[in-house]
Amino acid sequence: MNARKRFAQGGKLLGIAVVALLAVGCPEDWDWSVSDSEYDLGFDVGFAEDDWYWDGYDDSYDTVDFGPIYYQGSTIPYIDADTYDAGYWDGVWWAYNDGYFVCYRYAFIIGFSEGYDNAFWPDYLEFLDTDEHTEYLDGGWSDGYADGFSEGRVFGANDYEMGLSFDWEDALYDYESGTDLYFEEVDVGTGEYGPVYLYEYGTDPADLKAAPRPRRPLDRRLPAIRQPLGAKQDDDLGSMYRPLLAQAETELSVTPAQSARNTRELRLTTSWLERVQAYTSSAKSLRQDAPRARSVAE
Repeated sequence: MNARKRFAQGGKLLGIAVVALLAVGCPEDWDWSVSDSEYDLGFDVGFAEDDWYWDGYDDSYDTVDFGPIYYQGSTIPYIDADTYDAGYWDGVWWAYNDGYFVCYRYAFIIGFSEGYDNAFWPDYLEFLDTDEHTEYLDGGWSDGYADGFSEGRVFGANDYEMGLSFDWEDALYDYESGTDLYFEEVDVGTGEYGPVYLYEYGTDPADLKAAPRPRRPLDRRLPAIRQPLGAKQDDDLGSMYRPLLAQAETELSVTPAQSARNTRELRLTTSWLERVQAYTSSAKSLRQDAPRARSVAE
């Protein structure tokens, strides 16, 4: 168990203790006026639990290939009420799933950039025809990378074919905005035309066929890969992207010479961390000037 996970477990015990304290009563000078309801106050406290957020991030990061799934969201208490405790644990659930999903999406961004790079060559059709997608269905690091790589390769092939400049960031923004591409010659495409099954926020990967656990409506849209999170409604979703801890930055501070899926030398000279930071900070300003040739109707 790494340092962040050990800290997270300690934070969970502290959270449980706080809930137990609140169950027996609050100080007489407790000011409930800072929130509309006890539920809202509890949610704010639970959502602010950074240890749960990073536990979710770690659980996603440590879920690799077809190995063990570490997702814990379905074990977080759910209280069907409008109380402080109910709000607290719902806030914890959102924090945990934010971390889990952000890690998956970071891997998706990295995979997309490298798939785009690998396919941006004269042999793009052969590459699309021979490259194989592995579907892990667990929302973990390998799942995000594989999903992003498979979608990115189609955009890289399309952009090379059209004579566009090498620009994986613009391509990813276009993809996240809902554009799908399809190469009929090799029957390879994105979205419903491809092999990728995107991980859905808040879904228990141990049982993807089951509906996500019910949560109190919070008037906020669930984050999804096909909605650009760099341009997301920050006020609605709160701080999904919490400042990276030093260990997380270290894990992303690598610049591989080859992708995890092909021996072709990458032209990308930025680190994984630099790509993630560049895209999440610039997505809201990216715009597609012209439709891509292989675009298909929604």
